[in-house]
Amino acid sequence: MIYRVFGPFPIPRDGVLIAKSAGDRREFWSSVQAEADGLPEACGCYVFSIRRRAWYVGLAQSQSFRQECFSIHKLNQYNYALQRVSGEPQLHLIAKLTPTGRFCSPATNGHRDVAFLETLLIGMALNQNEDLQNVRGTKFLREMRVPGILRTGPGEGRLNSVRSLRDALGMNVPKRRVTGEVDSHINNESPLH
Repeated sequence: MIYRVFGPFPIPRDGVLIAKSAGDRREFWSSVQAEADGLPEACGCYVFSIRRRAWYVGLAQSQSFRQECFSIHKLNQYNYALQRVSGEPQLHLIAKLTPTGRFCSPATNGHRDVAFLETLLIGMALNQNEDLQNVRGTKFLREMRVPGILRTGPGEGRLNSVRSLRDALGMNVPKRRVTGEVDSHINNESPLH
């Protein structure tokens, strides 16, 4: 299960709210297509953010990003967030790849790993923004507190036991670069460029 992150892509607006015209949407997806051929039709997760802060996390599992990201429900979520905080709205697309580095297509029965990734991203986003718009599946994430890991209270992250756990989980060390077959495929003029 390999994913690749794309974006952030600026979302066109009509005044304060997200632009709803078909022309604006075509222009948006054209810019996505220009960055990575086939990305609008891929599946995976997406993150709507304002000022480098996530406000909504979603998944495109049985539909493509193009079909999923600007549905009425999503537009309502984005616009509600834009009424709470000012800034430029952006979208990150986290596309699922095949073992050969191509984009995975949406599946009728979905991709279970995409749903798992969405839950993981929601947990991470809630850790940074308690006003995250997501509601479904967030009860435990909103109520659970694990110092240093999830929803840390003031001063809790400084305890020696918390620092030790963060070390054991690799949360205090610089990230290693993961290399492998997909990286070499991507670097050799893959369809993703």
